[in-house]
Amino acid sequence: IQRPTCEGIRVRSPQDAHVIFHGVALGILPMITRRLDTEERRTINSGCVFVWEERGGPNTEPMGLGIERWSDSIRWGPSRVREEFLFYHEKEPDPLDIDIGMNYDSDAPYVLLRYRPAHVLMRENLVKQTYSVFVETTNGRRKWHLIAYFTQDTVDYLRTVDDIPYLAYIKVPVGVYKSARSANRTGRCARAMRTPEFVGDPLSSVTLIGADVAIEQEATPVRGCRMSSVKRGWFTSASSVECEN
Repeated sequence: IQRPTCEGIRVRSPQDAHVIFHGVALGILPMITRRLDTEERRTINSGCVFVWEERGGPNTEPMGLGIERWSDSIRWGPSRVREEFLFYHEKEPDPLDIDIGMNYDSDAPYVLLRYRPAHVLMRENLVKQTYSVFVETTNGRRKWHLIAYFTQDTVDYLRTVDDIPYLAYIKVPVGVYKSARSANRTGRCARAMRTPEFVGDPLSSVTLIGADVAIEQEATPVRGCRMSSVKRGWFTSASSVECEN
């Protein structure tokens, strides 16, 4: 059975997450190497932290280690962002759940009818906390994910990385773990600021590539002239008129 990367711990900040990531990189903590099976999912509780590597990125081998996506068979509400973390609150469970997933020995789907015990129905709902980073490894750039679970009743009683001696003394090198959310925001900003290119026939309509702008020729009642308007998103502005000599 796969054990969580950490147990009985809470993640207070991205710095805490980086300590856990580096503990995995140093071999102090285990990385999750496959999707959790049914029994392993049932053991998820407050204080469990899982670190796993994403498979299927541009630099990963098709048959390499890693997990394509995380699955815990828990129903979650919409995500909420705080700092670099995403938080999901567990939805109210039904006494009888239908768990639909994939058979781990083949690609055939399976359907599992699972009765939730009374103690599960009585406990406070879980909160899932996620954080992702890019890290350079000996096999190239990889994307690592951290998934932490807790409840509002127990989070203040969970340990931190400072309370665990073999984690408290880990020194994380600066810049090794780069937040995937920050990297995505940087990429979007760079694309938005890219200089537009003009394509098409300059004597008819002109389209700008790289910006949400289009210049289209419009009909005009003035003989020998043509009018163009610049459209930005939902708005039309700054019409211009060109006349022939």
